[in-house]
Amino acid sequence: MKTTALTFALLLVVAAPALAQEGRWGVLARKDGVGQPYALTAEDALWAARMVVGESGGKGGVDDAAVLWCMINSYMLRPVRDAYPTLSAFVRAYCTPLQPHLKAQGAIDRHRRRGTPMVEVEPGKWQLRRHVELQERPWAELPASARALVERVFRGELPSPCANATQFCSTATYYHDRHGRRPSDQEHVEFTEAWAREKGYTWVRVEGADPRSNCFFVERRFASLPEGVVVVQPAGRRR
Repeated sequence: MKTTALTFALLLVVAAPALAQEGRWGVLARKDGVGQPYALTAEDALWAARMVVGESGGKGGVDDAAVLWCMINSYMLRPVRDAYPTLSAFVRAYCTPLQPHLKAQGAIDRHRRRGTPMVEVEPGKWQLRRHVELQERPWAELPASARALVERVFRGELPSPCANATQFCSTATYYHDRHGRRPSDQEHVEFTEAWAREKGYTWVRVEGADPRSNCFFVERRFASLPEGVVVVQPAGRRR
């Protein structure tokens, strides 16, 4: 599955307001009318910006847009809203850089081998120091490119570049963990396709994104939905 490329160059020069509270955010909804709309908030904007910095660098390009939209899709399509009443609570639970501590022992072991600075946030529970610092950074101290991207998406100005993807991960990292080396391009494609089949996913090839950073996947149960079924309605508009 391949999506049409979007133009992201302007994101790098759009000025972001100093405070997320200055934004007028839109409403998440589904074009097919299923489910309840969700009104985006300043808190959601703050954690969304932190997320794209932690997960894909926060430079405001297609990788960041796909990561953000993947989380929006997941929140609106998967049955998670009873457990997570806000988008910010959901991304904090899902995204490793925003979690209170690392949950996967494999990740802890990998960073120990690399000598990555970590903090013992609770007895026996660890998080990377840079993740702890990211979770504490206010809106005004996050990269302007990340803030501008979140603003455009949250105001309904930038649709999904990753179709209805609800899952993302670095399969290149998974390959390295399994084989102890970086994959060739062909090895990475074969590994990612096999991994997706095992999970019951379809790999969405996002044009302009770096697949060695993150790959994006549509779950089989959402395969029949119209592409781009989740939308952001601008503030003041009602479904």
